[in-house]
Amino acid sequence: MSRRENPVYNMLNLALANSLNHIQFYMDAANVVETPKIKALLLVLAEAEEELAEKIEDMMLTGIVDEVVEAADMDLQDPDETPFDLTREDSDPRIFICNKALRQEVNGFSFYRSIAFRAKSPVVKRLFTFFANFKMEQIKKIRKICKTF
Repeated sequence: MSRRENPVYNMLNLALANSLNHIQFYMDAANVVETPKIKALLLVLAEAEEELAEKIEDMMLTGIVDEVVEAADMDLQDPDETPFDLTREDSDPRIFICNKALRQEVNGFSFYRSIAFRAKSPVVKRLFTFFANFKMEQIKKIRKICKTF
């Protein structure tokens, strides 16, 4: 079976495209934001997303055994999607960016989790559980930093 016919490879390609889109979003936002703390947050999120993209590329080249094994013990809980102070969102660019980043990561989490739930293959299910868990960690980082604003 060629790579293009391999459903796991195709799902990894989908995950990689999603990750690259997130990197682009964070880098674009970091280039226009002026608040140093927000710029730092966006760059940290872009860097973490780059780690995920690199991990996916590595999986495409070397296989997914470690990630599938690690995902076996993961229990996905719904993330805290509560936006930060909406009354300040229009007047405080930090809160605006925090909420935008939060939505971005929640969407990524939902995307990966929905594939994990619907996957017929146990391998794909575990793999996308692994990706959803990564997004959950991103959401926790956003919450930790943004609650200080």
